[in-house]
Parts: sequence; structure tokens; C-alpha cells
Amino acid sequence: MSRGTPLEQAHTEIVRVLAGRQVPRWARDLLLGPHVVESLADAYEALWTEIISHEWPRFRAILQRDVAQRAGRLAAYGWAAALEDLSPRVHWRRGGHIEVELMSAGGSHGLGGKGLLFVPSAFMRGIGVYLDDAWPYAMIYPARGIAAAPPAPDADLSALMGRTRARILAELAEPATTTQLAALLRQSVGTTGGHLAALRRTGLITGTRTGRSVLYARTALGDALANG
Repeated sequence: MSRGTPLEQAHTEIVRVLAGRQVPRWARDLLLGPHVVESLADAYEALWTEIISHEWPRFRAILQRDVAQRAGRLAAYGWAAALEDLSPRVHWRRGGHIEVELMSAGGSHGLGGKGLLFVPSAFMRGIGVYLDDAWPYAMIYPARGIAAAPPAPDADLSALMGRTRARILAELAEPATTTQLAALLRQSVGTTGGHLAALRRTGLITGTRTGRSVLYARTALGDALANG
């Protein structure tokens, strides 16, 4: 919700969300009051400034890698492969149907050529769908790796090449850019770039330019070394 959201629109959307829910009287009065847009905008701003902004580079790197990985699987193997690890509640059915199991009432919904956005999230565990005609249809799902521990490099490999370079080699089980790796490792882009240059010179990784960025991936030699 932005500060420019009309109060009537805000109240309409809030009433729809609250339908069938038990909400304390004070909360309902606040949400349906005359200052709800300003209050929520202030809360979102504080949430971003005080909490999310500090971790956003890491979140953004995870989201970007999820999009690239899922798009790659879709292009190479089709819808079934692209959706198979999205959630146990999401299935690809023959005939071009995506089936989503939700706690709410079921039923079928035709897209009518409108399309469906796949939106990875760093802040949710389950699956959600948004089918309001006023907005693009969307399916929101947990991004891959958001709750996973960082890949642990082999101890002997760390002793051989250093802990950071071994960690980078482990992270590159999925392609990533310098900026993404720097965010995941919580170090500067320059430092990460130096490690990537060393790994590239030794033939363990390769880089492919995509627009303004270079996407790094392990070579067959890098896979062999990382996998023991």
C-alpha cells in the first residue's frame, strides 16, 4: 500500500481480507479508520528502514537466482520440471493445467490469456495465489534457498584453496553473478571478484556475459573438485 492509495480503495481491500476473520475491535477500528493509509505506509517504511534493508542484498540475490534457475528449467525441460520443486501443493497436469492445493475453497480459474506471474518470496513458507482482475494474476511461492543453510564446503577443499573460494565453488552449483555472490557471502564486490578471477584462471569456473553482468558457473573440473 502506497501513501497515494485512495482511502476508499484501502477500506474495500481491507474489508475483503477481514471477511470471516475474528479481529479485535481496536484492530478493526484502526484498519477501517480515516488514517489507515498513513499508518500502514509509516509501518511499511519503518519495516524496510529498520529491518529489511539491512538484509536486502542477500534476499535479492536469492530471489534473482530462483528466477534464473526456474526459467532455465522451464526452457530446458518444460513446465513439469519447472514446477516440481516449487511446492508439494503445486502440480502440472496434462492438457496445460496448473493445479494448486489451497486451504481456501477450491475450483478452477481460467486465465483467459491474461498470463500468470510466478513471484518468489523471501518472507513466506506456503503458496499463495492472487486472482484479482484489477491486478496481474500471480502465484507467490517461497524462493529456493531462503531457509536453507549455506552450502558447506568440504574441509579438505577449504584447506587446499581457502574457505572463501571453497564456499564460492559450493555456491556455484547454481550460476550466479559477482554481485549475487558478494551479497550471499556478505563481502565486497571487489573481494568476491578477486576470488572469482583466481577460480577462473585455474579452470574451475567459467563466465558468460548476460547484459551488464557476468554469470559464473562451475566447469566439469569444478564440479569434480566440489563433489569430491
